[in-house]
Amino acid sequence: MATRALLHKSKLKELEIWLEKQGHMILATSKNPYEVLRARKDKDTVIIYCKLEAKEHLSVMDKDYALIRRFIKQQAN
Repeated sequence: MATRALLHKSKLKELEIWLEKQGHMILATSKNPYEVLRARKDKDTVIIYCKLEAKEHLSVMDKDYALIRRFIKQQAN
């Protein structure tokens, strides 16, 4: 499943920079038209999606929820 309405679209570039600082390597996205960001650290891959009907927020896989929450929390400080 995916978690929706967690990450605002305007934060995508900041997330990319933050992931690189956390040791993730930014990869090319797949041919999936909804995929907007793909990053890997060791064997873990983080994928961020943008659904067509989503006006403001991006979706993440449930397994990546804690990582994205940590990013949001650090941005608030």
